[in-house]
Amino acid sequence: MSAGRTTKGLGFQDAALLAALETAKGGNDDALFTLLRRHSNLPGVRANVGLAEAFGEEMGTRGKPYDALLDRMLRLDADRAPGGTELEFLPMCAVYGIAARGARDPKARKRAFERLREAADDLRFRVRDAVAPGLVKIGTQAPEETLAELHGWDDGYMYGASTLQALATPVFLDLLNDGEAVADVLDKVFALAKGAPRSAERYPGYKSLIDALAITPGIVAGRFGSAIFDRLVTWSTVKEPMLREAIEKTLKSTKLAGRFHDDVVRVHAALDASAPKRRDPTTYVGKTRNRSKKR
Repeated sequence: MSAGRTTKGLGFQDAALLAALETAKGGNDDALFTLLRRHSNLPGVRANVGLAEAFGEEMGTRGKPYDALLDRMLRLDADRAPGGTELEFLPMCAVYGIAARGARDPKARKRAFERLREAADDLRFRVRDAVAPGLVKIGTQAPEETLAELHGWDDGYMYGASTLQALATPVFLDLLNDGEAVADVLDKVFALAKGAPRSAERYPGYKSLIDALAITPGIVAGRFGSAIFDRLVTWSTVKEPMLREAIEKTLKSTKLAGRFHDDVVRVHAALDASAPKRRDPTTYVGKTRNRSKKR
């Protein structure tokens, strides 16, 4: 099987890659990095996610002796591994490997969460985008522990976006049982967005956060019902147009309208009650010039 082809969930299936891993274990990364770069599909539209997943599985199986390799790969910053190049694939693979380690080994979990948090704020979007699947990977093995970790991911826009993206993934969400605890995480992330200065609208991280707020609450509400709709009602007093629009998008789901009609109606009512009053164009004359004499 060629190095660029993998079987999902089975790790590496290529002799050259397996041999390169053994060499990298001893500190010589050249052969491994060359093969990963060659089969990365970068530069290009879509990186070779299948290969990154296979690398992660291999790291999960091989365990602690390869933690130093993962650290070396993750430490390849944007200067040494610029975004959009084949070099970006190396830290991206590291994220998959770190997540697999955290999923397989409870003793590696704390370290894995720390490394994933570090990657969530990376300048390169492919590295950032690997974080939510990584959280899900650990979450399927330790759902409550992962949820508890996410309670602390409300201090940065990228962290909040990764949190919401992970919670929107059914294989993780369906393992969670405490709707109020999940709602608390959503609350903290919403508060992060609500407290952002107007200048934050220019930040890619803030946009990612707003996009996720338009999707995740609806998915989570489908799992936990009123526990989430209660929070949406509270959120609906917000004045920020982008956040109000995100709430409205959440309510457009036809599945929610069918299963939770009354809850959807009360969120709409809360939005209507807090909507800015529209000026009557027939009576509003606008600002007038100050004609008073200066003294």
